[in-house]
Amino acid sequence: MSLRFERRDGELIMEYLPDLMDKESLLQKLEREGVWDIKHCFSVTVARIREDEEGRFESEGIYFCIGSVGEAYTTIDPEVLGTSNGFHFDNKIRLKENMFIAHRGISIFRKLDKVISMEAYIGEEDAPGCNFPFEVFKELIQRFPKTTELNHYANSKIARIVKEYFADAEIYEERFERFLERNEKNSGSDGKARFQQYSRLTELEQFEVVNSELRQMLNDAENIDEATWQEKICDIIRVLYPKYIASVREMKIHGADKHDKKPDFLLVDANGYVDVMEIKKPSVQILSEQPIYRNNYISTREFVGTVQQIEKYIYCLRHWGETGEKCLSEDKKLMAILPDGLLPKIINPQGILLLGRSNNFKEQRERDFELIKRQYRNVADIMTYDDLVWRVQNIIGALRKSIATSGNK
Repeated sequence: MSLRFERRDGELIMEYLPDLMDKESLLQKLEREGVWDIKHCFSVTVARIREDEEGRFESEGIYFCIGSVGEAYTTIDPEVLGTSNGFHFDNKIRLKENMFIAHRGISIFRKLDKVISMEAYIGEEDAPGCNFPFEVFKELIQRFPKTTELNHYANSKIARIVKEYFADAEIYEERFERFLERNEKNSGSDGKARFQQYSRLTELEQFEVVNSELRQMLNDAENIDEATWQEKICDIIRVLYPKYIASVREMKIHGADKHDKKPDFLLVDANGYVDVMEIKKPSVQILSEQPIYRNNYISTREFVGTVQQIEKYIYCLRHWGETGEKCLSEDKKLMAILPDGLLPKIINPQGILLLGRSNNFKEQRERDFELIKRQYRNVADIMTYDDLVWRVQNIIGALRKSIATSGNK
């Protein structure tokens, strides 16, 4: 089966070329059923059939009117697409089947309709009335989830649930991460685009932008590879911790166990003191779903392993000592971003660990998690992404009150 589209006499005509059933059988089927969902995308009725009275169409096809052609835009009837919002294409755009139907017979516009709340006018960016550039629409088509991605995603979701009990399942999460990383490279993006320059904004504006960006990232976390995620979250952390003036990703530090380490980020504060930061994605499970030992929720294997990891980085830094300070001061990558005359110092380094979600913790689970965090307070500041959101919101609330109070004086 194939579809072709043509604008004729003020109507958008879709030509349907059957390859399994003859034309008469299909017409009889449509007469019986009343509505026919072509390729799970176009809902058509007998009333939409257009006859070839003047030899304008090819005889073997069935022709349906699925929209109207206006002065500048062609409108696809929402009842045909099964959408709440209307979709309009610039008349200069040649319509093709792949603009409507993705892999596995998924309707692109029914999916898009779920995430927008207004009419979409697709055309050149500077075209009158356009609110959805055609270049962006083409990128959407190109990056629409394919069968391989859907399979990776499904396996990853399943593995995330069962990996605490079946260790081998972790490999499917890793495969999904590698798949996302390859997609970032193939899309022409380096995956490390920085957030807008916070320094140009007022303090309140900085945190309002952070709040918006953080929520958007959490909503789209499944589609962001870990490396890109870490780079973006690092920018947010540095707004929350303004004492840090520099961060370097995966800086190699000497391992006290004879194995060199590469923490996600090495942080340097305004006095040159070095700390480390580990950033995991929100999908990391922190506590058991049910109370296990004497009615207590216990740490998952992944959480314990991550805490041990950052403890090992801190341990290695402390043992590196003055030798480490000399090595860091000779590192061109680090020194290039530090102010002249400021040298890195390793004195009782601390850690920041960000991972997982806690928004669904009930009272007992929340108390158990707080007890666990306090065990490591001398080593690291352990936060979930919901802790991070809460901190940002509190800062915004305090700043707004401060501004209001100042304005009333």
